[in-house]
Amino acid sequence: MTEPHTEAVPFDPFADDDEEDYREQVGIRAREEALSTFRSQRSESHADRTVANGMVTLPFIPLIPLEDALKEPKTAPQLNPGDVVANQYEIAGVIGQGGMGYIYLAHDRNVSGRMVVLKGIREGAQQMGAAEIEREFLASISHPEIVKAYNFVDDPRVGGLIVMEYVPGPSLSSQQRRQQGGVFTIDVAIGYILEILPALEYLHSRGVLYNDLKPDNIILTEDQVMLIDLGAVSGIGAFGYIYGTKGFQAPEVPTEGPSVASDIYTIGRTLASMVVHMPTEEGIMQGLPTPDDEPLFAHNMSLYRLLRRATSSDPNRRFADVRTLETQLYGVLREFLAVHRDEQFPAQHSLYSPQRSTFGTKHLVYRTDQLIDGVERNVRITSEEINTALPVPLLDREDPGAGLITGSSYSEPSEALEMMREAMADFPTSREIPLAVVRSLLDLGFIREARSWLEKLTIKNDWRHLWYSGITALLLDDYASAQHAFNEVYNILPGEPAPKLARAAVSELLLQDNGHNTKSLLNPDIALAAANLQGEAIAEVGGTWRELASSPEVLRFKAIYLYALVWKTNPTTVSSAFGLARQLVAENQVDLAVSTLDSVSPASSHYRMAELSAILYLISGDLNESRIRRAARRIEAIPNNEARFLQIKVAVLNAGLNWLRAHQLSAATADVDLLGYPFTQHGLQVGLSESLRILARNAPNARHRYSLADMANKVRPMTWF
Repeated sequence: MTEPHTEAVPFDPFADDDEEDYREQVGIRAREEALSTFRSQRSESHADRTVANGMVTLPFIPLIPLEDALKEPKTAPQLNPGDVVANQYEIAGVIGQGGMGYIYLAHDRNVSGRMVVLKGIREGAQQMGAAEIEREFLASISHPEIVKAYNFVDDPRVGGLIVMEYVPGPSLSSQQRRQQGGVFTIDVAIGYILEILPALEYLHSRGVLYNDLKPDNIILTEDQVMLIDLGAVSGIGAFGYIYGTKGFQAPEVPTEGPSVASDIYTIGRTLASMVVHMPTEEGIMQGLPTPDDEPLFAHNMSLYRLLRRATSSDPNRRFADVRTLETQLYGVLREFLAVHRDEQFPAQHSLYSPQRSTFGTKHLVYRTDQLIDGVERNVRITSEEINTALPVPLLDREDPGAGLITGSSYSEPSEALEMMREAMADFPTSREIPLAVVRSLLDLGFIREARSWLEKLTIKNDWRHLWYSGITALLLDDYASAQHAFNEVYNILPGEPAPKLARAAVSELLLQDNGHNTKSLLNPDIALAAANLQGEAIAEVGGTWRELASSPEVLRFKAIYLYALVWKTNPTTVSSAFGLARQLVAENQVDLAVSTLDSVSPASSHYRMAELSAILYLISGDLNESRIRRAARRIEAIPNNEARFLQIKVAVLNAGLNWLRAHQLSAATADVDLLGYPFTQHGLQVGLSESLRILARNAPNARHRYSLADMANKVRPMTWF
């Protein structure tokens, strides 16, 4: 029995027509009409497209007409229009110039006049066979974002040529020149880079390096981004002549050769050149400007840290691979859109879990419970509650010990500890198993043992090692060491919110430890600029991006800035909202603190706590009638079955009475009641007395009941009878 195979089926819509010539003419017209429709639709403007999980919109780029693609050469080219190469490729003209001479556009006579690009490739005895290896690389590459290599030909006039797919679109560099100010906005630039990263990751997975990434080698066409000019590709670890472009090529290539790290460098340099005007010297792009010199970086510190890592002079400090860089680019993009466009997107790419719980969200409100039970409470946050709330690093699923760690997730900490210690001999290359030992020690409360274990490990440059070093320092109240460790994690993972939240919390702990947590330390304009994430404030506080915080002023600035940054980008991380509010109240920015708490989502389980905290902040600090009445209106909007309704009401009434007494007023300016009582000293005394007596009836013990009754009697206005 034969297998079914592909075969043709005749179709002739004019078969019944008597005149053969007529049928032929109609068929020709039908084919021409179909081809005309195809061509017209290709030239029509199409809709823009969204990339980066819907976060960025990239414009539709129309095709470049053939006559616009050809350029007038500066010197006489070796091939001229009409010349034929290899009896197949008819030269149409020059479209550019590269390191291997002119780049030609030609008609492929054998494939319906298809346009192709002819470009010189490495040849010569000094290459020691490199040309043949390069041809093998190029022939095996097949990716939708990399131009295809069709053929390799030789011509006595120019030597070896590679015949490549022609992509009739503008280069990224030419598109950049059309932008306002000659640079792309950060979101569009990151969008284009994210589009080209899969192609580079594909090359790396095949053991191939691109070596020459730059805006000139990225083509935008219709709804696609493509890499062109494969003349510089090489194998990982190749030697000999390694091609690249000065200013984009990694500095270690001449001495250490090309690597994935050197390709990462070119990605960072390309992105940097797309968003700022890089300094140049003799036409060669120089080093990355600092936030002191470049306002864009001062406004986008996470982007600056990402570029600084990607373009580090030390290849070992760069991103390990394209996938790691991609993850952080998504985080930086989310942050930019949140801060500058007020657009929030879910964190779909992260190396951390969500925040596990909260810290600092209940202290202020719980302090009023003293009215209920007489137990005094403070509003100090602790390192233990911060550690409990902070996100934790996700397990690296590619680690050889990942399966074992996953299987032990439901074990008791002591059992897990013993299991991990025994497994280290079986998985000597695992990085996760030693860190799992650290996590087990921390869970058991053996903090010093965890620190000792970390000091013995040889993976000290790993961000997970740094993270757990910061956690152990935090739990040992060694806040300076914790600050250093979390800052290093921020340098390595600039797109992650976790190290920023940890740094903000440590800054607050340092302020609290030094007795500055409730003191105003900043100029009001600086405090507002930090809360509104205005980058120019960084320079005014003394270039705080360069060094770790030490002075109380810098600690306060960083606490405000980082809490605000995390909250703006991640509106589910309510610890950052409450932390920001605490810092703003300390700086006498009560209204902004209240506005921050008002931005907590009604769907959040912490919404009511945010409402109550906002009321208490309104009646703190320097009081005035307006704030007291605002606090009263807010408590009236809360159901009176709220567990703490009465004690918050007492706090508002007490604030009103204290304000009248402090200003020696018998009554408020407006003749409007406050929580059902006249806003007078007499009226509020009555209200306080009645409310305290209600609280006394529900006191948990007789002693506190009598105490509340005494308070009610003292505040009650004197009566005569």
